[in-house]
Amino acid sequence: MPRDSGLTVRQYEREDIHLSIEFVVAEKHRAQVQFSPMSAAADPHAVRGVASDLSSGGMGLELGQFIPRLCEGSVRVLDPRAVGERRDGTPVHEVAFEHPVKVRRVTMTDHEPTYAVGVSFIDPAPDAQRKLQDLLARAPGPDCAPAGGGAADA
Repeated sequence: MPRDSGLTVRQYEREDIHLSIEFVVAEKHRAQVQFSPMSAAADPHAVRGVASDLSSGGMGLELGQFIPRLCEGSVRVLDPRAVGERRDGTPVHEVAFEHPVKVRRVTMTDHEPTYAVGVSFIDPAPDAQRKLQDLLARAPGPDCAPAGGGAADA
């Protein structure tokens, strides 16, 4: 008869992906979580990175900025197809998927620094997984993350 060991194990099967994202800090945490203008952050409350894995319960992110555990925000997945170019030649990408998330784990993985951040979807939308799978199907290949760039200006 199996016993409950009390261990926390991963609840969802993960799929490896590589898509550019932005993590935007929720309004209620912005006083505590701000990024320096000297950093590579997109703005004082948003940081760009890469989604490295996906499940129906959340995503794995690779970020160059520290995000504290239990911080809430939104993950914006950028469409890998550019919709234009800026004056400096960097591509402009639209937000193809956005969902509220909560940071569940943070691990520094490199001296750069680079952080592996695990987030869970807050109140997952029933079609969230399908939307992300559709986005992956449109991606040009395994290295489909846009270089630089970012979301299109609204």
